[in-house]
Amino acid sequence: MADQNVSPNGDQVFEGWFKRNYLLLILGSLFFFISLSFLAPILLKNGIIFPAKVIYWVDSFFCHQLPFRSWFFFGDQPYYPLARAGLKSVVSFEEYFHPTSMDYWVLRSLIGNPESGFKMAICQRDFAMYLSLWIFGLIFALSDRKIKRLPLWIWIIFGVIPLGLDGGLQYLENLNVPILNPLVRESTPLMRTITGCLFGLLTGWYIFPSIDDVINKKSALKPEI
Repeated sequence: MADQNVSPNGDQVFEGWFKRNYLLLILGSLFFFISLSFLAPILLKNGIIFPAKVIYWVDSFFCHQLPFRSWFFFGDQPYYPLARAGLKSVVSFEEYFHPTSMDYWVLRSLIGNPESGFKMAICQRDFAMYLSLWIFGLIFALSDRKIKRLPLWIWIIFGVIPLGLDGGLQYLENLNVPILNPLVRESTPLMRTITGCLFGLLTGWYIFPSIDDVINKKSALKPEI
């Protein structure tokens, strides 16, 4: 008679462990990434330069890091928008920093100073997106992974399209094509935060249940239109 008490092999042990802990790994990684974006200006504030610059360098592969689209800490203002954004309640980026060039590849390296404060390592929209994605993942975990996947059409209409329009129209303005001028504009911190949050929250609502279905083989991964 075959031995009924066969011990699981290494692959089976790892598979069981991964099924139980994959969500913790994702949420931990997201939390670490978000925390680093906060840590960079904190390090600079305390004169710890090299580790802060390493964080900015690493995050530059994930975000444009433009200072006029980022939050600042420990300075005169929490943000410094471009003048064309039309925000009269704060001093514009151009008025405050007096840049000699508006080349975006040059400006992304501007991290701030003790007077202006220091920018986060990711921009306003990306911060809102990653934070809301992490928040939904946490809610999903606390629900014992019982939240059903969001229909694809809701994710596209309320998550993808608003972000695409806000970011896309802003990008078209950079091209300075006169015929497009009536349609385009520079976005604001509020709009970047709203569209980033919508995208992150609804993306989490779509992908976390989808990942759970695949890992635990609950059902075939078919979009719910």
